[in-house]
Amino acid sequence: MNIYKYGCDKMSISLFHRGFKMLTEIAILFASVGIVAILFVKYKYGYWKRKNIPYLVPTFPTGNNTTFFPEGQSIGKPSYDFYQEFKARGAKMGGVYVGIDPHLVILDPEILRTIMIKDFNHFMNRGLYKIENDPLTVNMVTQHGTEWRNARVKFTNVFTSAKIKIMYDTMKLVIPNMIPTLDEKAKNNVDVDVMETMACFTTDAVGSTILGVECNSFKNPNAEFRRLGRHFFEEFSTIDKLRLFVTINFPNLAETLRFSNVQPEVSKNYSKIIKETVEYREKNNVVRKDFLDLLIQLKNSGVQVTMDEIIGQTFSFFTAGFETSATTTTMTLFELAENQEAQDRLREEITSTFEKNNGDMPYEALMGMKYLGQAIDETLRLWPPVPTIPRLCVKDYKFPGTDLTIEKGTKVMIPVLGLHLDEYYYPDPLKWNPDRFEDRNEKFPAYFPFGDGPRHCIGMRFAFMQVRLGLATILKNYKVTPSPLTEKPLDIHPGTFLLKIKQRIYLKFEKIN
Repeated sequence: MNIYKYGCDKMSISLFHRGFKMLTEIAILFASVGIVAILFVKYKYGYWKRKNIPYLVPTFPTGNNTTFFPEGQSIGKPSYDFYQEFKARGAKMGGVYVGIDPHLVILDPEILRTIMIKDFNHFMNRGLYKIENDPLTVNMVTQHGTEWRNARVKFTNVFTSAKIKIMYDTMKLVIPNMIPTLDEKAKNNVDVDVMETMACFTTDAVGSTILGVECNSFKNPNAEFRRLGRHFFEEFSTIDKLRLFVTINFPNLAETLRFSNVQPEVSKNYSKIIKETVEYREKNNVVRKDFLDLLIQLKNSGVQVTMDEIIGQTFSFFTAGFETSATTTTMTLFELAENQEAQDRLREEITSTFEKNNGDMPYEALMGMKYLGQAIDETLRLWPPVPTIPRLCVKDYKFPGTDLTIEKGTKVMIPVLGLHLDEYYYPDPLKWNPDRFEDRNEKFPAYFPFGDGPRHCIGMRFAFMQVRLGLATILKNYKVTPSPLTEKPLDIHPGTFLLKIKQRIYLKFEKIN
């Protein structure tokens, strides 16, 4: 008998047994983890059934969210589909799931006003998160609780009527940048890409009034701030989309992994620009009538304002200010091109106002044009810039008059697009009709383009001023008509935070002498 061979065989058998045992233990461990995970997901997906309210049956891993490749931190248009589904069931509220997290979709405007105003303290947060090492995420959109309240108090004073009026004088200075570009297009009968043109206008306007920077987007479409804005809203790599997929469907995991919803290049370049601008102004005692200057004054007056706050707050105002205003101006022009009678009526109001003010447009005159306001209000109804507004329940809440109680941490979805297109509130809802808003004293129970309550959009008046100025300037100088280059019907992109039309919108511009 070969003792050496026998020993080797015995050792091999022993190693085999130990290896097999280890593999078995690993398999059991993975199976156990898998079973626990399945049970956990099933439990999470049973939340609304246990609450005994109407709900949609979810599918792992996205729940009821159908946006697999998002381009922004929102589910955008899907909330409209949720609204339609629960409306058909006659429900005032319904449960859905985004990823594995339960979201309550509220259809009743009275309930919505209750949680946004009367019981705001239960729903003061948006349910978004910030990344401490990414200053672009430190702003009033992501801030919670006391931190948000303090920021709101500090920055509300920046958007008073008096300060906005000062910004208006600065904003008017960008108009000469736009007119030559449109004149050339009109002269050569070249159809205008309206969204790109309005994005250049609002980038220049917001850049000048918020940051004190001459962006020159019309002369250079690849100017730094236009490029940053385009990158943030339109250019998403596969990595960006995967990161946003996790951020939307598994926000707790995304927060743990410190996933930012801002592309790294955008964060790096924007932060660098603002830091250098602030340092230059402080070193050289430069004073400008813009938002950044007001923040620097706050910082130097003893109010606790950090550089990260300045970067984050200016970024949120810059991106929201140029994108939402550009979209609203674009869609108003699109609707006016389709409704020539309304366009003629509005142009008459604008021309008359210019004539009354000797060819000028003072702030009070701009904001006082009634039909212009109606046209914008109707565009915000039909094409709301934020189609879904999120809220987070911060302490257990029992809905008045119901048996439903939701726990702290439950997310609420306000389906703005669904409410705005509901024929119960707005007959013939897909028709653009500014006369709906003729009586400004009338209350519109289902109208939430800027949210409501203490957490409504702080820059609302600034946005209105910008859109009004853009429309008044264009309609005074040009007649706009439809272009065959625009593919119809228009369709909303389902996976963006702010409303975005899938197609490029082109219009013909005819110079008015």
